[in-house]
Amino acid sequence: MAVTKGPALRHSDCVITLTIALLLSAAPVEGFAATADSDRAAAPKPGATKAGARAAGSLATSATKPTAAALRPARATPLAGFRSGGAGEEIVATASLNNVSPAFRVSTPTNSTVRVAVVTAAQLLQTGQTNVISALQQTSPEINAPPGGGGGAYSTTPTQTIILRNLNADETLILVNGVRRHISALGNWSAGPASGTEPADLSLIPLSAIDHVEIITEGATALYGQDALGGAVNIVLKSGARNGGTVNLLNSGFYRGDGQAVEGYGDIERTIGHQGGGIDIAWQVLNQLPSHRDGLNTANLYNTQDPVYGAHDAALQKIQGQDVNRVEGLSKSLAEVFSFNGHVPLTDRVDAYATGTLAHRDTARIGFPRGPANNNTVRALFPNGFSPIETFDELDFQVNGGLRGVLPLGVAWNTYVSYGREQVNEDVENDNNPTFGADSQTSFHQGTIVSSELIGGAKFSKEFNSASLPKPAVLDFGAEYRHDTYQLGQGDYQSWATGPYLIGQTGVQASSGATGYAGFEPQNAGNWSRDIFDGHVGLDIYATKKWEWTIGGRAVSYSDLGVAPTGSIGTRYNFSRRFALRANVNTGYRAPTLGAVHYNATSTGPGEVTENLSDFDPTARLLGATGVKGEVSRSYNIGFDWNPLDTLHVSLDGYRIDINDRIESTTEFSGPLMNAFLYNQGITSSPTDKIYVTYMTNIGNTTTNGFTAKVSYQFPIDPSWGKLVGTVMANAADTEVTHYASTPAVLTQLGQTYYDSLSRNNLLRASPKNKESFALNWSRGRYSVYVQEQRYAGVEWINYSGDPASTWTHIRPQVQTNIELSARVGKGFTLTVGANNLFNKYPTRVKRSTVAETQGTIAYPMTAPGGYEGGYYYARVGYVF
Repeated sequence: MAVTKGPALRHSDCVITLTIALLLSAAPVEGFAATADSDRAAAPKPGATKAGARAAGSLATSATKPTAAALRPARATPLAGFRSGGAGEEIVATASLNNVSPAFRVSTPTNSTVRVAVVTAAQLLQTGQTNVISALQQTSPEINAPPGGGGGAYSTTPTQTIILRNLNADETLILVNGVRRHISALGNWSAGPASGTEPADLSLIPLSAIDHVEIITEGATALYGQDALGGAVNIVLKSGARNGGTVNLLNSGFYRGDGQAVEGYGDIERTIGHQGGGIDIAWQVLNQLPSHRDGLNTANLYNTQDPVYGAHDAALQKIQGQDVNRVEGLSKSLAEVFSFNGHVPLTDRVDAYATGTLAHRDTARIGFPRGPANNNTVRALFPNGFSPIETFDELDFQVNGGLRGVLPLGVAWNTYVSYGREQVNEDVENDNNPTFGADSQTSFHQGTIVSSELIGGAKFSKEFNSASLPKPAVLDFGAEYRHDTYQLGQGDYQSWATGPYLIGQTGVQASSGATGYAGFEPQNAGNWSRDIFDGHVGLDIYATKKWEWTIGGRAVSYSDLGVAPTGSIGTRYNFSRRFALRANVNTGYRAPTLGAVHYNATSTGPGEVTENLSDFDPTARLLGATGVKGEVSRSYNIGFDWNPLDTLHVSLDGYRIDINDRIESTTEFSGPLMNAFLYNQGITSSPTDKIYVTYMTNIGNTTTNGFTAKVSYQFPIDPSWGKLVGTVMANAADTEVTHYASTPAVLTQLGQTYYDSLSRNNLLRASPKNKESFALNWSRGRYSVYVQEQRYAGVEWINYSGDPASTWTHIRPQVQTNIELSARVGKGFTLTVGANNLFNKYPTRVKRSTVAETQGTIAYPMTAPGGYEGGYYYARVGYVF
């Protein structure tokens, strides 16, 4: 694939030119203090103590004999103390994370040309949520997490998905300690706010392992990876900075009395030796019970007039009635998550480090009910009807380790290897294949999905002193190899096959395969891979003592897509210690995931079949699929940081993100002409079913304009009354399509729209255009109170392709109050109670026509940004030792 070589390539040329000039003009190097902050720490003088070098938070060399004891990379969070706050644990950092060589960084400099929003561990715990995705939605104005999964009402993944600045989930790069996190095997292949994405799953990282979370929205394509089109989220783990630990037990549920969860999590930190080593081991166990917000079923579940089953159905109808829907709500799940993060000096010159996460999760999701009178119900097996139960058995792990140190000439180096893998076994219970009659299985293995990523690389950085520069310049560069794989394993024969009984009990042709969730067919199965070579170079330089510039470039080669160059230029001017202005211009490139290209599966509902076709499927090719290209982006940002008072902090950023060849799912093609065409192609065995067919493609170009603002203020109250901090945060982002791809001729002939109102709505209107919050945090001694008012703008919800505008549901803005009260008791114990959506507000109900269309299953729009479950309470007992 040819990739346009525009401004990104010129940025890379600038980096190379400036690098050569610096190398030629650099003065002899005697010291090294790698920073990216305006408040640089000076290199220790020869003969300075090792302890002094560490206390300065810098990496320095002696003029005569540099030793790694003095040069050792700073820990993930250089800590001097630890205290337990009412809202949860709080880490007290005393050394600047900016004073760390780029080759060693696990965190991002906060006072440079890029904007970095930091969410602390205490703030995450303050939300009362059970996973980091839900917690980030409450603590960051730029992040949304659709409650129904990224695929909406019929999501193919049971977990939430991060949406940053209203861009797709795949356009946000997920990192752990600055290292790329492997993506999930489960994708969002159904219609919804994140349709067609396959992001990393942050819910499989223990909350207790997290030191803080960084949201990097500018310059991330150069810093971490060119696929960070919208930005990056970096999870920074605790690193063993103290001897102690935490234990927390949380109980939560909804006001309605369902969805109760019991969760235990904690960690143990230990220092190793006396040279700065340490390790943190964390765990989390969550038992989540289901909830449901469905309406009464509107289908004809029973046949009271049947000469054989009429009396049975009449009695069952009297007992069971129409209250059988259990689709809309939380699924039952059990998760066990474990992590470790540690580092230890091997010699005076070399450190070793390792990070790992291991997670296992079982999820059971109930599907649409099939009454005893349903055409696809085998009465001999299910005389009372059935609701199929889809189960996900996930095993996920990632291990990252390496060696790092400093060479005698002051070159910091870091070599690393990472391997991440997720395997998901999908099964269905309480189901049947009607074409096999009474010989049908009632449980099926749908298939296995596996996604993995192997990473190996090296990073280097060096500081250069020059008489022509007011401050030393920092050069960093490196290379990385990645090997991505994606695998689909076929399901049981009966999970997808057509048996001898083609006519159902009502005389209409029955559906093939497991009725609720069909398995992967042999032609769907396969194993695919991609090799990626990634090279990057960056330069941090000061034109004056107050004017900083950063320039970065990447060139990445994809074995199946070609070479893509990208670049970034950022600047920051510190007018004073209280006011700084910054700006960035970045280009990015995102290749489609292997899952987006190769996922091929069938899902069914009562009287309907949805086909997610792979890009290489023969039928997709007949319908105009020509292959998926990568996305190319250009983004622009300007903002300022202002501290008019020591107690008042203000930041404001405006941004524009242009993305060409946007990767999205097509419209769900349907209608009589399409049904007949697909029946003739053998896609479905029944011409009476509603057929919906979709595949991944490049739908055109989009532009996103927006701004992010944050104000925090510590009120001047008497210290005897405690401490009161107020925070106001807001983000607004509006995405518009500036160019649509042409509709293939075959689709025009079949009366189809390539990208219809449902698809456009999922891309442009399914996430709130703006989100605001106001919070007050009061603490005094052992007590603390946190109150947050959060508002989500209104969104639009459409159920099916082709639904007229009269059936669309406009979800009014959601305003919710969150509160937490906490008190320390005894020695090390903290008791906390809280509520999200304190006043139990529900979103706009779907229109009656849509309720009937879904047989009463969808009572509330599952894309309501503030959720549809009502009030949520929690109580937590914490212990710090």
